[in-house]
Amino acid sequence: MNSAAVAPEIMAELAAIENRLITLTREGSEAVRPLDQVIGELDSLAQQMRPHYSKLQETLERRDLAYEQVAGLEEVRKRMLWLYRRSRLEQLFYAKLKLERSLRDLLYRQILEAYDEFSTMEATESHLRGLPDDLLAAELLREGPRSSGE
Repeated sequence: MNSAAVAPEIMAELAAIENRLITLTREGSEAVRPLDQVIGELDSLAQQMRPHYSKLQETLERRDLAYEQVAGLEEVRKRMLWLYRRSRLEQLFYAKLKLERSLRDLLYRQILEAYDEFSTMEATESHLRGLPDDLLAAELLREGPRSSGE
């Protein structure tokens, strides 16, 4: 392929990828779509860039390029690496957000369960402290072995 045509062709692809990245970032931030979908599509953006980067590298290795051509291709390379880094960082951000949300939900449920159990223990303790000796003695004779959590 003509080296002069490589840069504009790749730049057009990068513009489309960058627009998709911005759209996905907005959709993820506004919860327009599930985080799994956003993460998956961000991953596919990185995959879409790979063949373009290979083509760019092959072109940059040619020995028949003028300085302006190399400078232009290096700018394309710089933009592609920036875009790749940004897409991967967004992907990691949303993966961390998803993990944080699942941990928060899990911990919230565990906290509620633990609080319910703690409240039951507090009520039992209060009951035991307030029992007159004769009722406490009757309970002692009536009950079998108990675990410390009951």
